[in-house]
Amino acid sequence: MHRSTLCGLTTIALAFALPSFAQAQTYPVRPIRLIVPFPPGGTIDMVGRMVAQGLGERVGQTVVVDNRGGAGGMIGAELVAKSTPDGYTLCLCSAGAMISSPLLAANPPYNAQRDFAPITSVATVPYLLLARNGAGLTSIKDLLAAAKQKPGALNYGSAGTGSTSHLAAAMFASMAGINVVHVPYKGSAPAATDLFGGQIQFVFEAIGAGVQYVKTGRLRALGVSTLKRSMTLPDLPTISEQGVTGYEMSTWHSVAAPRGTPPAIIDKLNREIVAAIGAAEVRERFIAAGTEPQSSTPEQLRERIAQEIPRWDKLLTQLGLKKN
Repeated sequence: MHRSTLCGLTTIALAFALPSFAQAQTYPVRPIRLIVPFPPGGTIDMVGRMVAQGLGERVGQTVVVDNRGGAGGMIGAELVAKSTPDGYTLCLCSAGAMISSPLLAANPPYNAQRDFAPITSVATVPYLLLARNGAGLTSIKDLLAAAKQKPGALNYGSAGTGSTSHLAAAMFASMAGINVVHVPYKGSAPAATDLFGGQIQFVFEAIGAGVQYVKTGRLRALGVSTLKRSMTLPDLPTISEQGVTGYEMSTWHSVAAPRGTPPAIIDKLNREIVAAIGAAEVRERFIAAGTEPQSSTPEQLRERIAQEIPRWDKLLTQLGLKKN
């Protein structure tokens, strides 16, 4: 190839690359909106607000948390997927909103691999199985006995059909061999409110929000969803320890932008969010909230999503939750 041709191709490539680079150099020039696809009060909302504060401090712009709950996280995630890909609308998405909720939908409004530009993983989160104090359920053994004595009489709440709190409970019921009724909500906080009032009998709540209910005495923790005990509540036995052997469930949160967001902006957001959650004081806040900070490159998050989709699809099929 002639040198003149090579120079011409290089010039063309630079012409396309320079606007994106220049945009990233000045970005952001106005506030960023971080969509949290669940109502205020849950663990994902807490994580979103910590990410927003840390990112805002690093880029010198306000990062506004916008809670858009409903449909297991799909309403908020769809809003991001269909937003202008300019870096000013981001999603703090759970594994449920990105993967399991769309897998359960007959006509999902987006595809995690096709419609999002991954930025970084943010945290992994165990669950607590919570019951109302005074309801006579003080252990997993009590819950299983009550469920087996009156099949179909106990109700459990979740953050929405297809949410990971729903799947955590459905897998628990399946492995324990009990018949309980699912009551979906628009988020975990409304489910906890009905648990306080006795309308439902138990929930699986992410540990960050769940531990606050336990510490104030409003709810009782019956078990933790991971195979190892949590550092947050080290005296609380795991669900697996209490007879549902091998039970394990956790969720993860990540930040993504709409597909087509300039790569230079994605790279800048990745650097700043990873630095923000890696700061010692922010890590301490994450851990105090019961979450484990976990960052990644955009490519690593993309690979994780690709690997998780068939795993969740298999689980949903095994649980008999898929309708199509």
